[in-house]
Amino acid sequence: MRNIYNDGDIRPEEAKRQWPQEPTQPEPQSQLSDDQITVLLQQMLTTQPQPQPAAQPQPEARLEGLPEGVNTGTRIVFQSTDFEPKERPGTMTETEDFSLTETEPMTAATEAIGSFAVDEIDAAAREIPLPKPAPVTAPEGTALAVEELDIAQPGDEETHAKAKWKKILFIAAMVVCLIAIVGGGVWLAREHFAAKENDELSDELAQEEYTIARGTTMDAVGNVIELTDEQMWQQIREQHPNVTFPQNMQFKYANYYARNQDFVGYLEADGIGLSLPVVQTRNDGDYLYKNFDKQDTKYGCPFVSCLNRIDALDTNTVIYGHHMNNNTIFGTLDNYKSLDGYKKAPVIQFNTLYHDYSWKVFAVFITNSEPAEDGGYLFNYFFTNLASEEKRASYLNELAQRSIYDTGVDVLPSDKLLTLSTCSHEFNEARLVVVARLVRPGESTGVDTSRAVWNATPRYPQAWYDSKKKTNPYASSPRWSVY
Repeated sequence: MRNIYNDGDIRPEEAKRQWPQEPTQPEPQSQLSDDQITVLLQQMLTTQPQPQPAAQPQPEARLEGLPEGVNTGTRIVFQSTDFEPKERPGTMTETEDFSLTETEPMTAATEAIGSFAVDEIDAAAREIPLPKPAPVTAPEGTALAVEELDIAQPGDEETHAKAKWKKILFIAAMVVCLIAIVGGGVWLAREHFAAKENDELSDELAQEEYTIARGTTMDAVGNVIELTDEQMWQQIREQHPNVTFPQNMQFKYANYYARNQDFVGYLEADGIGLSLPVVQTRNDGDYLYKNFDKQDTKYGCPFVSCLNRIDALDTNTVIYGHHMNNNTIFGTLDNYKSLDGYKKAPVIQFNTLYHDYSWKVFAVFITNSEPAEDGGYLFNYFFTNLASEEKRASYLNELAQRSIYDTGVDVLPSDKLLTLSTCSHEFNEARLVVVARLVRPGESTGVDTSRAVWNATPRYPQAWYDSKKKTNPYASSPRWSVY
């Protein structure tokens, strides 16, 4: 290592070094100590390259006092006229572990440093193992500039790997988000078109009944007379020659039946927007995912239990329908979860192929559809007939216990019942059930809704109490059975 002073003189350290020499050449006379050379090399290896103005070409000059053929590895061009070569000490001591081997000749490009220029070392010199040097401080007034080389630091490989994985994860997350957005858009579009198709079909079916009006004709003298039922049926059969209509069915439903022979009645509750044709087959699963025209749809079509009769009403007529969140099909039954909703439609109209019927709502309750949700018990509200009047009376007591409010409508064991069942969301596989009784012959269809009051402690399945973290007061109560 050489100390560089402002007066341009170079004073070698007093350490002893052993430099490798060619056997046939005399020992080179260098004006730099080994420590100075070491520090300069390290400074070159660890310093980032700085843009420098192009160096002016210098005439090649030899150092005075160096024998012919000696290659020092670093060419120093001195511009000071008062330079005097110095004798450098002898060989290295055996205790020093640093060794400098001869490398390929260095490049010819030089950078100005103070009053002298240093050639760049070539790539081979970078492989010389050097100990970490102590910082070098030049005396005041001397400017040193050493070119820094871009050398990878320990841990760079790991850092690049982490950065690469972060980038991959970021891209993957963006792809997932994009798929979710596109998938969500497709799902929303399908939902929109399914709802639109269902609404259009519902509007069309709502008008179907009124497309057949009682016709008129003129007698021989020009008087306008109404057609009889037989004359009307003759016209209808001419319109639908391939359909066999049931005897004694209402001709106002002829178009529904001609369109779908599974049609058995029409359900309405004007106050809550319920207006739908109802079907029935021998399998209750047939219309779970088919509309009235038998097209695939998640909306399905309301259907009467396959166990019920339509021509002569059973004790309990049960109709099932999907609970749709857009307030269609049986989603509109959610209105009955509140007194205000009940007061909008206290009377339901369910007309069959053969007769028109009005029904007064008297009970609304939440129940389970799986026994596991109530300790292995399933409350049977979907029976069609009961064996005795006593059994019917006990069932009415069960409904009064479970109903979330009392409508004030009286009900007798001899009354025919209409039960509407749909899904609900209070717990897994919950069901919302609305029960109405048939308006008796000669009875008014009017209802005094001001008499309706909440039930303070309605009975729910165990799953409901579990979801609310409440104690079930009916846990030890008897379990009603149809038998």
